[in-house]
This record gives sequence, C-alpha cells and structure tokens, in this order.
Amino acid sequence: MKATIEHPLYDTLLLPTEWRYSAAIVGLIRFFDFIEETEGKKLYTYTNNEDKDRYAVYSDICGYIQGILYNSTDLTEERYLLFCENWYDREFQHRNVEALLTHIKKFSQDNINDINSYLNGTSSNTVMKKIFKGIKFDGTNTDTILNLIDEHRLELIKETFRYKTTMYRNFANTNKLMSDTNPHCRLLSYDLDENRKSKAASYYFDTSTFIASDIYEFDFIPFAFTYTKIGFFVNSNTSIEALVKCNNQLKEKMDVEEQIINNRVIRDGDQTKLIKAMLHSDDFLNCDVEIICKDREQESFDTMLIRKQALQRLKKIYDNYNLRYVHKYNYNYWLNVEEELIRCCLNYTYLDKLLEQLLLLSRIDTESRTIQIIQPLIEINAEWKGDSAMKDKIKRARGAGYQIGQVILSKNNGANKAKGYKNKLTSAILAHDRDRVLEILLQLSSTQTATPTSNGTNQIGDISTIYDILDTPDNWSDIAISFTNAMIPSAKKEKEDN
Repeated sequence: MKATIEHPLYDTLLLPTEWRYSAAIVGLIRFFDFIEETEGKKLYTYTNNEDKDRYAVYSDICGYIQGILYNSTDLTEERYLLFCENWYDREFQHRNVEALLTHIKKFSQDNINDINSYLNGTSSNTVMKKIFKGIKFDGTNTDTILNLIDEHRLELIKETFRYKTTMYRNFANTNKLMSDTNPHCRLLSYDLDENRKSKAASYYFDTSTFIASDIYEFDFIPFAFTYTKIGFFVNSNTSIEALVKCNNQLKEKMDVEEQIINNRVIRDGDQTKLIKAMLHSDDFLNCDVEIICKDREQESFDTMLIRKQALQRLKKIYDNYNLRYVHKYNYNYWLNVEEELIRCCLNYTYLDKLLEQLLLLSRIDTESRTIQIIQPLIEINAEWKGDSAMKDKIKRARGAGYQIGQVILSKNNGANKAKGYKNKLTSAILAHDRDRVLEILLQLSSTQTATPTSNGTNQIGDISTIYDILDTPDNWSDIAISFTNAMIPSAKKEKEDN
C-alpha cells in the first residue's frame, strides 16, 4: 500500500502488502539505483523498526512490514524514460543505430543498409519512421543522425516503450503510461473498459464492488519481471532486502540464454530456468514462494505457488540424477523429460503418464537413453508415492526382467521374441490391464528354464514379480514397467546429457 507521510526527507511510504506493490518496489529500487549511479543522488531509504511508531499506517495492516521511503517529486518523466533506455538498451532501435554509428570506423554497404533499415526501413517502428522520414544514412551524415536521436530521444524511448509487445504493452494499458492515479488499475487483467465490461466485472451488477486500486508507481512493475517470454517476479516480501535479493538472483540466472555442456548447446524452457535458478539459492529452499508470471501471449497475470517441499524434492533429484532428455516427435511436439518432471513435482502429481510415454517410446525408438532414463524415474515415482516396500519390489522386477530377457535373447530368433513379449507387456500396461500383464508374466514363467537360487532350489526368475504385482493393487504399474524396461537392455552407454 502507498501512504503520504510527514518526514523531514521523504513524503511517500510504499509497503509490499500485495504483489503489485512488491513488484513496484523492486522496480523503483532498480530505478533509484540507476539515478544514484548516474546523478550521484540517493533518493530513497528503507524503513526500519525504529520507524514503526512514527507511521500510523502500520496499525492499519496489523503489524510491521518493511517498506521504502522516497519523494514522489523525484519520479520525473525524463528520469523514468532514461532508466527505460538503460534497462532495455539494445531493445530500442535508436540504441542500435547509435551503436553502429559510434563503433564502426568505415561503413560498408551492408552497414549502411542495416542502419537505414532501423531508421525508416522494414525493421523500423512507427516513431522511428516519423523522426527519420525522408532521411537516409549515406555513410557521411553520422552527426545528422546522432543529433536527431539526441533531439528526440525521450519521444523515441516513450513511444517504443509504450507500444513494444515485450515492454510496457505486455503489462499495462498503453494509454495510461505515466498517468496519475486512475479509477481502475492500469495493469492488464486489472484494467476495466467501463463502457463494455463493467457489469461482467461486478458483483450482482453493482460496479462499486469492483476494486482495482491504481498508483503511478505501478509503471515501474515491468522492471521487476525477468525479460523472458514468460516473465517471472518473486513475491518474497518478508523484507525489502529479501525481495530485492531474490529477484536479482533470479534475473541473473534467467539472463543466461543457454549453457554448453559436453560441447552441446543446452537451452532450457523458461519454467525450467526458473526452477534451476531457485535451486541455486538457499533463500528459495526454506519457505514457500509466490511467483507472479506474465506470458507475452496472454493478457493476464498468473500466480504460481512453489512450496518448499517441492523445491527440496527437486534439489534431491538434481543432486542424484541427470534426467535431461528431449525426444522430438514432430516439428511442433517435443517430449522434454526434465520439464515434465518439474511440472509434476510442482503440481504434486505422479510420473505415471510420463513413464508410460517413455515405455511406449522405448518400443518405437530403441534409443539407449530412453531405456536408461526410465529406471531412475520409476524410483523417483515410487518415493513420491511413499510406499517403503516399493524400492525392493522395483529392484526385484528389474532383475527378473533382465534375467528373463537374457534367456529369451540366447535362443534362436531371440531378439524378435523378446521384442514381441515387450510389446505385449507395454500394450497391457498402457491399457492399465493388470490381469493381462499377469497373464503374460505367467506365460514367460512357464516357458523359461528355471534358474538356481541361493538356497540351492530352482525358481522361475519372474515369479516374485507376479506376487509383487498381486500384492500392490494401486502402484503395480511401476513394478511392471521396471520389469518390461529391463527385458531388452540398452545396446550401448550414451552420454547422460543427451
């Protein structure tokens, strides 16, 4: 919340009582840090416990919350726009022109074409075409172009920032940029077109029930989100220090577009990058975290609550396994095991569907990595389900499947027979037909040679798996998949990061 106060140095207090105010604070602090760096002025401070009794506003929210103090008069349009330019830098076309004109000593024809494409060509936006209408760069009029940019800099920044879909337009109503407080919040999905939507946004057709407070400081919210297709903001508002620290750490990790591991270029999806960034910081692992998401393709903000138990689970998985694997079905459809695992963990759902997909894939495409990755996923799935006896059952099933598979493979036409049995088991598992799975296992038991056990007796290798499936009516598929996957082992050891 925002309050006007009496203070010898500042006139405004902003508190992170809700995510919009928290994000505004992070954006403001980044703005103030820019001003301090460029102008040598510190324009804000944090409140502290000693301030508690000085502001009546604290009593309205039933306790002390750290906030920031500043002067509203310091939030000038010129400073705001120059901060925008600094923050997005080369995302502005005039900044690209400046970079080309100031760093190139001798202009080639390609350089000239690139500059003109920014000025008023196919790559230029509306405001660039307006400023540079009828003007072409010919390799000799550098000063003319740079002077025009300086003369119209604020207009270039404002109009580009306002309408570019990755900037202000992604977050708020473009008509309300740098406006004073409005009757309805300027943010998308909080904004209201009274002529068309007031009844839909009210309760019992009473428009006074629609509440969407608005303050000028909400224009700083875009700078609190990561600059990714899905922008993220961490609402860790236990203190201003924690709020700024967590979002700075997240920004640093999300700015890394790709990694190179074992000479392979690795590009993670936005949510995967988010989780990996959080796993690298103890600040995220010790409490539940509210993440605000803004997808550029959506006109609304989404909230994602990531519980510490889910992050701790993922931390344990990343410490013990490498589950990076992507299979391309076609141009538009990929199976990304790592992303699916993260999604299941955050939503507290099991990996049954993913395991079935991989088992089917191992039948269609006999990639070694597909077969290798199923077993650790079964172990993770069993651990999530909380059945302490499942670990031994899965291990027995894996050993039995391998043993039976080796017996079949050693016979004439063994490879085709092994594939045939694996296909039958896979079809039954995907159909969730336990009786059919047991029937196939009995066929395998009756047709294979008995093997000696440790006590000297002979026992069919997969008989214990049949009993385990009978004793586990709810989670039997994990046992069956473990057995089926082990029947035809991978032919070679592939790199774990495939």
